[in-house]
Amino acid sequence: METSDPSSAQGGWRASHAPRDPIGQRLKTISMLTRQIGRKIGESLGVNVTDMAALEQLLNNGPMTPGQLAEHLKVTTAAATQIVDRLERAGHVARQRRAHDRRKICVVPVEASVERAFERLAPMIDGLDGVIAGLDPAERQVIERFLDQVVDVYGTVAGLPPSSGSEPHC
Repeated sequence: METSDPSSAQGGWRASHAPRDPIGQRLKTISMLTRQIGRKIGESLGVNVTDMAALEQLLNNGPMTPGQLAEHLKVTTAAATQIVDRLERAGHVARQRRAHDRRKICVVPVEASVERAFERLAPMIDGLDGVIAGLDPAERQVIERFLDQVVDVYGTVAGLPPSSGSEPHC
């Protein structure tokens, strides 16, 4: 007998797409914990999730123009400008003119803000370094191949082009 209860259909969808394999379950847990860590760091820096995403882009990719930042965040240039304004007011970024083209502005993370973010990440980074150091070469090879494939899947779903180096930044 079929049910027309939308809540049961939705619950069934969630249940049918929940990872059943222990590896899939762990990947889901890592994904959820990553978001929680990002929120926690954002709270400690006094920024919202969107501004934290912008700051993360700058920390990972280096200085970029507001237009490049907008492209990475998939927002309009006007929205990126507002994000940069908030981050600048909070003391997390500075605007600098490009040396070779003074008309262009680069958004640069402020060192004190970078240090605060990495202080929060240090225990996790150190812990992961210890886990990785305990792997033998064969384990490393299998894990690296697996993680490369996971990154490819995530990138495809996110609509990102295959990684082929980095675009020029500021």
